[in-house]
Amino acid sequence: MPLPTTLPDYDSIPPVPGMPDGTAWTVWGASDQLGALNLLTPANTLQAIQEVRTGKRVQLDWSMDKPRWPSFGRIQFGHKVLFKPQSAQDEVHFNTQSSTQWDGFKHIAHADETQRVFYQGLPMDDVIEEKDTLKNGIHHWVEAGGIAGRGVLLDWYRWHTLTRPGVAHPSPVTSYGIPVSELDAVAAFQGTSLRTGDILIVRSGFTKWYNGTTDEERRRGVAENGFHFIGVAPGRETKEWIWNHHFAAVAGDTVAFEQFPITDRAHCLHNWLIPLAGITIGELFNLEELAALCEQEGRWSFFFTSAPLNVPGGVASSPNAIVIL
Repeated sequence: MPLPTTLPDYDSIPPVPGMPDGTAWTVWGASDQLGALNLLTPANTLQAIQEVRTGKRVQLDWSMDKPRWPSFGRIQFGHKVLFKPQSAQDEVHFNTQSSTQWDGFKHIAHADETQRVFYQGLPMDDVIEEKDTLKNGIHHWVEAGGIAGRGVLLDWYRWHTLTRPGVAHPSPVTSYGIPVSELDAVAAFQGTSLRTGDILIVRSGFTKWYNGTTDEERRRGVAENGFHFIGVAPGRETKEWIWNHHFAAVAGDTVAFEQFPITDRAHCLHNWLIPLAGITIGELFNLEELAALCEQEGRWSFFFTSAPLNVPGGVASSPNAIVIL
């Protein structure tokens, strides 16, 4: 199916029978496996390359053993070196969602009284029973050439520091929601435009907190605090804001991108972005070096690339993300 020449706004997304408002399965076609990543066309990528002016680059993957105590009961990163007489080999064991990650389209299902379905209506039972192991797999993104486009950093933490002197930052391990009105304010403060097909990245200060605190505080804050985390505030207004900007993907430095725990399941961003809107979520991106570089350069847009793991039918992936300014 050719890409649509224009995209509907949130209120005009064609309805899908039996599904909530904002279900965008028909926007890209019934067989689509890319969702909003379809916006990363050759023309879009070519335009994004114009963001490269200095050649300075930074990778956004956090160390794979961070956080040391992953959230949601996920396993810790395991690394073993095997030695032979004249060589060594690595063996690694990890959950693709314990550290920096993209959530794929089989991570979260839409669930109601009658069904549990992933993006494009894939029944969760079909995945559990291995009737369809490849649909919605992360490998489809690899086959499309990976992720490459214009990235924008909305450095909310810096904005809060500079515009609210003397006001303490909210703890990143409390349930604090960043409203989209403040994201608009950050963009205006930075002089950053937002364009169709952008990869949106929000800095809340989570990794800054983690890197600067003790192991005991890390363990309590990440694994034992009842899953309370800073993030973008969920809600219909946020859904409309994300969709109407037509981002190709969204990401952040915090555990869940959105404020957690979720109090209103009807407006949970995960439950809408991944299974209904077809927009991938990036979490635990390491943004500290990027934030410093953007401040140094006086601009917060850049060329962004990501090479997900080529795992057939994979649920999620480390991003292997590199930014070039």
